[in-house]
Amino acid sequence: MPAERIHLSGFLFGLLCAVMFGFAVGAVWMVPSMMFGRALPALVLPAGWILGVVVRRWLRIRGAAGALLAALATLIAAAYTACLVAAASISGMMGVGLAQAMSDAGPAMLIELARLAQGPGDIVLALAGAVLAALVAWPLRARGRRAH
Repeated sequence: MPAERIHLSGFLFGLLCAVMFGFAVGAVWMVPSMMFGRALPALVLPAGWILGVVVRRWLRIRGAAGALLAALATLIAAAYTACLVAAASISGMMGVGLAQAMSDAGPAMLIELARLAQGPGDIVLALAGAVLAALVAWPLRARGRRAH
């Protein structure tokens, strides 16, 4: 049986879904961060594992394309969470709601504040989470599919 080919439309739909799953995991990741009142960068590892499983089992994009999408979704989740933590910090300091802080600050300021808050350890953890997501998304078994 020949290997499955990914068409452009299928890949673009998978890309859209992976980005949306990355945002969703980032929003869920924000909940414990708000409970503890600080960023929790180590949660990128379980987030990467979850996104790798999502890409492999739900999106069914295999090989390098699936690994790339899983890694991208993990990096999006990490960046989105960092932006949400920055917005929560602004919200707490200014005494306004989270939505008001986000709209007043704007995306550019939140991205810049999130970038400034990232230390070398946070970046290494984010990259480790992306690698973990790529490894989980990569299919391990191919022996049962070969027909000679």
